[in-house]
Amino acid sequence: MNHPVKTIIALSLTALVLNGCSTLTPGLRQDAPIAMPHGFSLYTDKDPGPGTWWHSFSSPELDSLVQQALAGNFDIRTALSKVRQAEAAARKAGADLSPTIDYSGSAQTTREQIKTDAKGRSSEDAKQFSAGLSAGYEVDLWGRLNALHKAELTEYQATKEDLDAAAVTVSADVATAWIDILSLRRQINILNQQIETNQRMLSLQELRFENGQSDALDVSQQRDVLAKAKALMPPLQLGEAQQLNALAVLLGLAGKGDAVAGRISQSDLPDLIPLPQTGLPADLLASRPDVRAAGLRLNEKDWQVCAAKADRLPALDLSASAIFSSASLDLLFSNWVSTLAASITGPLFDAGSRSAEVDRAKAEADQYLTAYARTVAQAVQEVEDSLATERRQTEYIRLLKEQLATLRITVNDAHLQYMNGQDNYLDYLSAWIDVQALERQLVDEQATLIKNRVTLYRTLGGDWTRGLSNADTTETPSKNS
Repeated sequence: MNHPVKTIIALSLTALVLNGCSTLTPGLRQDAPIAMPHGFSLYTDKDPGPGTWWHSFSSPELDSLVQQALAGNFDIRTALSKVRQAEAAARKAGADLSPTIDYSGSAQTTREQIKTDAKGRSSEDAKQFSAGLSAGYEVDLWGRLNALHKAELTEYQATKEDLDAAAVTVSADVATAWIDILSLRRQINILNQQIETNQRMLSLQELRFENGQSDALDVSQQRDVLAKAKALMPPLQLGEAQQLNALAVLLGLAGKGDAVAGRISQSDLPDLIPLPQTGLPADLLASRPDVRAAGLRLNEKDWQVCAAKADRLPALDLSASAIFSSASLDLLFSNWVSTLAASITGPLFDAGSRSAEVDRAKAEADQYLTAYARTVAQAVQEVEDSLATERRQTEYIRLLKEQLATLRITVNDAHLQYMNGQDNYLDYLSAWIDVQALERQLVDEQATLIKNRVTLYRTLGGDWTRGLSNADTTETPSKNS
């Protein structure tokens, strides 16, 4: 057995033995970073409906709007770009676990001129060809390279969760904008009807005044009511225009509502979709993309702590090279020199630099643990806030309907008393103004209840977004990528 072969075998055995050293891995953390409540205030085991909850509205136009937003929204497209960046970074980190092989080649011609006497000169041409191969490999004794790769893989998974979180938010924002537009259009229609009614009442009062059945004050009061009703129209129209502009941006279009105004033909508010299954607070750790992303980034920082610890330990590098050279191209590979080498390096004195890096990485991991706990706490709060709104808003609407029914009776009584000369016109107008305002308010409050139901679905997350990232990104990069 010749010497180069023995050297290769010795280096390989050394690498295998040293690579069997214990690698550093993160310790296990508790599933929940904070004490989780036993259950939500409102628990239901009702069918939560489809994962893509907006289909429960049974509105083709809303389905179309959400689909376009999921494909073209600016935040989603930005998140998708970040996923691709993280995927490339993970592949790059994984490449450090494999050997590297480089090649080189060169050719040169040298002309040498020599003066032989006063008149004679001679010249010689020399050619030189060379080629080479070099290989390098860092034996990952303590798992430093593996930890860095795992950290990048975890960040890649976290960016996919960010993409899912953006999709959850955008779908809810589109549905909310759609509901707001329907609510405003309904209020505008009601206000138009009220303006027409007030106009007829003004014409009637003017006729009564001409016939001596009412005084000028009654006419002036009715004109004032009509003017106030007309003044309410511009803010509602402005609100509709702003919501249309916002919806256009959500769809990935220029913020001009004309692009989407014609796509919303529904005139009434949709029915309230079914109450979702809230489950238990701990379920949020698996169902909300933002919580999953926070947990993954905490794990990423734990891997970075392992890499920082491993960087304080010795490192083993293996290298090999072969150089071919000749003055004749056809004899290039007949003349060669090979080199095999192994080197071990480690910190002897670095003034505490690596130790400080370990402390910094640990502190950063603690920061992300706190951020994870805060994300979980906020997720539970958002669900509880939505459930509290669900109960109070439902009760509020019920009471407003009772108030409206009572006001309508009051209006009828005030009208009869006025017509019989038992009361003045102002009392009737005051009751009538309250009815008109309450009719519009009820539409707004019903829209608020529907939007809160959308918010509840958003706060519960879900796994319907998983296909979004899988369809638009490459497969998870493996260790051998």
